Amino acid sequence: MLVDAISSSLPMSVGVALSPLPLAAILIILMSARAVINAPAFLLGWMAGILTIGLVVSLMPGLLTARGEPSQLSGLIRIALGVALLLLAGRQWRLRPGPGVAVKVPRMLTRLDSLGVMQSLVTGFLLSAIHPKNLILNAAGAAAIDANLLDSGTQYIALVIFTLIASVGIIMPIAAYLISRRVVGAMLGRWRDWLIRNNVHVIVVLLLILSTLLMARGLRILLT
Repeated sequence: MLVDAISSSLPMSVGVALSPLPLAAILIILMSARAVINAPAFLLGWMAGILTIGLVVSLMPGLLTARGEPSQLSGLIRIALGVALLLLAGRQWRLRPGPGVAVKVPRMLTRLDSLGVMQSLVTGFLLSAIHPKNLILNAAGAAAIDANLLDSGTQYIALVIFTLIASVGIIMPIAAYLISRRVVGAMLGRWRDWLIRNNVHVIVVLLLILSTLLMARGLRILLT
């Protein structure tokens, strides 16, 4: 059922939506001179990246048994994705700045205020489809949707809903900016600074939670 597909993929879509780096990126774009043009382009690229990963995963064979139940391969994929997220969390924690060390702004973020429309679109695509954390979460979410044995039309609807939920963190700042630029301007700046300072901690917590969920689901499939 569609509801089951949405609920099973919800942790992954929320994990993508709460990604600190893309959130900081859209806040920087919204504070640039070409925000009205570049922000929607970034959002379009972001959503295109999520849908691309979803479509690729949905076309992979071997995720379901002939009875429509998750296959052993599906369980192994979930465990592998969970382990990948766990390793990524460990790497992020090891590379965190030491006490008293200023947080270094990612190079990508320092160039965002000077991007054109196409560059903003490509940046959004890369952050959702190529960024390791989001790539893994999008693939896991698409696999969870696929495991519900939906027909093609319903599966695509589920992927679109997954994409919309995963894009809430990008959509909300854009909507707030377009509704009231002057009021939200200072607030966006404070959010941007907080996300940059706490980027590692937010990512590590998200990765640990989602890694646990994926591996638990994978083990449940293998043991049943």
